[in-house]
Amino acid sequence: MVNGLYSARNGMMLLQEMMDNNAHNLSNANTTGFKRSLMASIAQVDLKRNDELKLHQDEEHQMSENYIDYEQGSLVMTENPFDLALEKSGFFEIETENGIRYTRNGSFTRNGMGELVTLQGHRVLGEDGQPILLEETETFSVSASGRVYADGKDAGKLSIVDFPNKRTELMREGYNLYYSKTGAEPDRTINTTVKQGFLESSNVSVIDAMVEMIRFQRNYEANQKSILSEDETLTKAVNDIGRVG
Repeated sequence: MVNGLYSARNGMMLLQEMMDNNAHNLSNANTTGFKRSLMASIAQVDLKRNDELKLHQDEEHQMSENYIDYEQGSLVMTENPFDLALEKSGFFEIETENGIRYTRNGSFTRNGMGELVTLQGHRVLGEDGQPILLEETETFSVSASGRVYADGKDAGKLSIVDFPNKRTELMREGYNLYYSKTGAEPDRTINTTVKQGFLESSNVSVIDAMVEMIRFQRNYEANQKSILSEDETLTKAVNDIGRVG
């Protein structure tokens, strides 16, 4: 009977984690280049005998994995030349005060020194490891391969990289940035295409996320009812035993 209380409690704790994760996805449904987090859970059932050799069952629910889904988001046309989107796998390489970071958010601009930067002021790097310098150019264009031209002159090539094991290698940071948790060097991408005047939308489906939220809520309420039912049964058992004594 008490085991049922523990099982329901563990299920509620897991569902709370899932709802928090789903809420985080929903809050970033309109964040450029955002990749949703997915959770996988496992249920472990343990049958064993106690000190009195009575058989009892322990059931434990826990999260086995929380990972990022890097599925491509849809591309939205903005016609802003400083907006860049990546088709297929890959990341822009960004220089920050905390070191090199990676992002799919290609909403860029030009700072006062003529450098291509993110909206937070982080410099966008070229393949030579240096910032892309545009100065006071009138025209700015980027080829499908990531080659940058300022007033028709070659201004370098965007550093577009990828990790073979990004699901386990990359960790989230603020402002839709990622970092390598082991410090591993990324690979240069080959088949990634740069689309100028486009932005990649979040890969979060609001409808799917809302359906999941409702499912988690109903399962949470079912576990609550189970606890109440177990508690009432336990209370009756204790009271009845007291009266018999």
